[in-house]
Amino acid sequence: MKRLKMMTGVLAVICTAGLLAGCKNEGNTVNNAAGVTADITAVTAAGNTTGKAIDDFTNNTAGEAAGHTVALTLDMRGFYTGFTGLPGDYTMEEAAAAGYVVLHNSELAEGQEIWDKFMNSAVQGSNNGIRIANFFDDETESPFYCDLFVQDKKYYLFDNTAESQKQEPFAHLLSLTGQVGNPLKDSRFIVLTDDSNLTFEDIWKSMISSDTAVINSIAPHRVVRMIFE
Repeated sequence: MKRLKMMTGVLAVICTAGLLAGCKNEGNTVNNAAGVTADITAVTAAGNTTGKAIDDFTNNTAGEAAGHTVALTLDMRGFYTGFTGLPGDYTMEEAAAAGYVVLHNSELAEGQEIWDKFMNSAVQGSNNGIRIANFFDDETESPFYCDLFVQDKKYYLFDNTAESQKQEPFAHLLSLTGQVGNPLKDSRFIVLTDDSNLTFEDIWKSMISSDTAVINSIAPHRVVRMIFE
């Protein structure tokens, strides 16, 4: 529900300014948020660990023990357990102090260095994990959290409001640029997908279209961040 509210709020702002006008695909690069272009492809499937006779196990080298914000911990069924004991009443200041990337009304408020470090890790193929805390002015409930990982050259995104926490690996982390609004403004979608040819326009269509056929024609993906400059 919270993710739906976030998407609806952001889209309402954009649509007020003007619907898609002049999408560009030349920014369809991989992992270039830190100014670096690199094609990271699947090498091995993360999550190939075998179940053990304990409650939880970790297929993780991108965990808190390595100095990262979160650990990619899975139970014996392959479900993510990282939201156990989640701090529900954090303020933005407390979330920032905990080392989270903090978004306020979908805009980055704190944690640019943490975000950049994660993107550089992805370019280099190094395991890493970060937590994104999402806050909204009109939200009376607790903030919601997304945990983002790169591990064994696979990418994972978990949302604490999702019904299922089943691990779902993606082969690519794409940074797609284009323009929306009236007047046109540079925009960026950070997306997980298995299709390296996915475009900015594809993502925008999936957001604004009510046509099931159009939506289903676009490769499966997860939007990590929407950045409107």
